[in-house]
Amino acid sequence: MELEQLKHYFPHRVIKRRVRKVAVKRVRKDLILHSKSEEDLSEEELEYLLADAEASVWGDIKQTGIIGVLAMLGLSI
Repeated sequence: MELEQLKHYFPHRVIKRRVRKVAVKRVRKDLILHSKSEEDLSEEELEYLLADAEASVWGDIKQTGIIGVLAMLGLSI
């Protein structure tokens, strides 16, 4: 298959949007738990928190994927 045909089967934009939504929810939850609002922080601080949350979401996805593969192979950690 050509590279362009493969791009059709792996929708990067959709996955990135969903990861971003989950990260935004995590940041908002953390702000609520720390009794802060989005207006209390600068745009740069919010972007930093969001980037950190996105990295956390990607890490969770990778960890879940590895555990799933190990479970399919009948292995456990």
